Amino acid sequence: MPRRSLRAAGPAMISPRTLPALLLAAVLLVPMAAPTSAAPPGRAPATEAAVVVPTQWQISGSGFGHGVGMSQYGAKHLADEGWSARQILAHYYAGTTYDAVPDTQQVAVSLEQSVAQSRLVGRATASGGGTLTLTAGSRTVSAPGGATVVVTRSGSSVVASCSSCSWAPLTGSRITVTTWAARTDLEVSGSLYRYGRLVLTPSAGSGVHAVLWVRLHDEYLDQIREVPWSWPSSALQAQAAAARAYAMRKISGGLRPECACHVTDTVADQVFHPVPTGGELAAWPRWQAAVRATGSSSTGYVPRYGGQVVEALYSSSNGGWSLDGGEVFGAARPYLRSRYDPASLGAENPYRSWTRTISQSSLAAAFGLPDVVRLDLSDRATGHAVATARATSSGGTTATLTGVALRQALGLPSTALRRADARTSGAGAPGLAVAIARSVPTSATSVVLASQYEQDALHALVAQPLAGTLDAPLLLTGRRGLGSATTAELDRRGSRVRTAYVVGGPTTVEDGVLRALRSRGLVVVRLGGSDVDSVAAAVLQQISARRTVRAVAVTTTTGRSAGAAFSGTARRLREPVVVAGSTQLPWRTRAAVGRAGVTSAHLLGGIAHVSEAVEDSLTGAGLSTVRLPGDDDAEVAGRVGEHFVRSVGGTEVVLAPAGSARVLHRAVAGGLGEVVLVGAAPLPGATAAALQRAPSWTRVRAVGTTQEVPTAWLWAARES
Repeated sequence: MPRRSLRAAGPAMISPRTLPALLLAAVLLVPMAAPTSAAPPGRAPATEAAVVVPTQWQISGSGFGHGVGMSQYGAKHLADEGWSARQILAHYYAGTTYDAVPDTQQVAVSLEQSVAQSRLVGRATASGGGTLTLTAGSRTVSAPGGATVVVTRSGSSVVASCSSCSWAPLTGSRITVTTWAARTDLEVSGSLYRYGRLVLTPSAGSGVHAVLWVRLHDEYLDQIREVPWSWPSSALQAQAAAARAYAMRKISGGLRPECACHVTDTVADQVFHPVPTGGELAAWPRWQAAVRATGSSSTGYVPRYGGQVVEALYSSSNGGWSLDGGEVFGAARPYLRSRYDPASLGAENPYRSWTRTISQSSLAAAFGLPDVVRLDLSDRATGHAVATARATSSGGTTATLTGVALRQALGLPSTALRRADARTSGAGAPGLAVAIARSVPTSATSVVLASQYEQDALHALVAQPLAGTLDAPLLLTGRRGLGSATTAELDRRGSRVRTAYVVGGPTTVEDGVLRALRSRGLVVVRLGGSDVDSVAAAVLQQISARRTVRAVAVTTTTGRSAGAAFSGTARRLREPVVVAGSTQLPWRTRAAVGRAGVTSAHLLGGIAHVSEAVEDSLTGAGLSTVRLPGDDDAEVAGRVGEHFVRSVGGTEVVLAPAGSARVLHRAVAGGLGEVVLVGAAPLPGATAAALQRAPSWTRVRAVGTTQEVPTAWLWAARES
């Protein structure tokens, strides 16, 4: 099916442009042993989540087309900023000059290829017009205006017949329609052409080729439809020069046997449409002026490298980097190098960001697997496009495809596959909490407050599910005062807030803070105690008074760093977090768990974080357990993400910094209600694996400043 031209129906996948068949790499299948685990003697292992095969995948990216050479939308953006055609072409074709060269040569354009018949009609454009003159060998016939001439195949010849004409069928190895112009348009199977000569020949099979021979300088270039003719003049001039250069390279290569042509009239080469009519006519002079930018009737501008006309590849837009021609097409050119191109991501480009829903069956079929549960896109080419995609089945078998082959198999707009990005940041932990609180509607009637100090980070973690239950923001407070950021946010929310829940005892949030809240007319509820486990028990009791609680998450003071990334899941699912001791739940927590009717527990981390003795005490009390193990923050966060991705839902995932000094940061990041993963340099393997197993995450949100979550981490997550 022909792909759309940019002018006709949105961005074109342009085939200065077409991807060579040799890039369709074979799929490689690699069997992998299924992981095994053993429980210690005499112990039943904690339940592990079964592998779930998603029904569909969301694949996101940027750009439209192969991404090599000039970006058409990038050229428009640069033209809008005042760049000349010379500057635009030098940007996309490195090291080139912008030169006028002779361009009067003839170019053979395929209008129809291997068709059963070609139907020709002469249409009068003025009085006395409409006649077609056809020649085969030494014989010439004429068809009056409006008469239909049908050209078919007969053996090794082509035959022209006309039921309304007086002449016998015209037969030959080649039939040329030699005369129409001035007062006649030639209609070829419904499309009108004004210039040139039409040559009809037998195809290699049993069909007919119809090839239009036209002069490059104007007859061909005037009817190129690659970009809207309303675009800025310098963008049109750059497009005209690239189209001229592309055609000249094709002419120098000779006629292609598969079509008896130099170029086709589709995005397989360049879009060449019939004579413009109607509304197009008003803008046509702008395009013709760009084509004739030299002011000469026999020359036109082209980009040249070392004095030679370049292979001027271009596409609708790249994904922010032009791609290396050698990596995409297998033939390196010094002027087709990858380079940063933010102009391609301008607001005018409808393909600056896109998402496609791919069925499980389609994705599996592309890789030749029974199903796909993990999609690894981290192997990247120079210009950040996917070089190799690796899929893993539920049985552990892997398969690979080149990025080009994956794009073709799934019908994706480009190989620049990456998740969208966003960032939320604030000044310090209180400022970050306020920035996140802006995502909670101002209609909220409650706020939840916890300590702003790192040593009290578990309070913020256990506060998140309460905030989720109340549909309230989580804000941070100092020990003795609310602080300016939190005060400003309370002011912004105004009288709609009627209740403040303070999570923590007087040793973490003093009574003066509660008095300050009451002075604002708020009802204040303190959920506190002498230690964090009693605070967690009080929060559990508060949540269970409002909703049925069947599961809790279990962390410890020593495992708090690993457990902090549960914050987003806790908020979204409203699952309370309790704090265990070294061997069991403290008595207040056990009582709260019993009163709430809890039946299961998620253990956040490995046995170094939540001990086997704690697990035994839970199972002994009749609770089922699911351990989400890992040796570090990233591994635990990754397991939490993989386990809860479907129940949390959503299309966004949060990236927060690792480390024991950033526990509060990760706990606060959960205020967005999304799965929280951990970033580092390089991107932790567990974080990448969680992203690759999540079929619905199409956006990665960095929570923190660029110093806290560097852009490099964010890019690695987006391109995992």
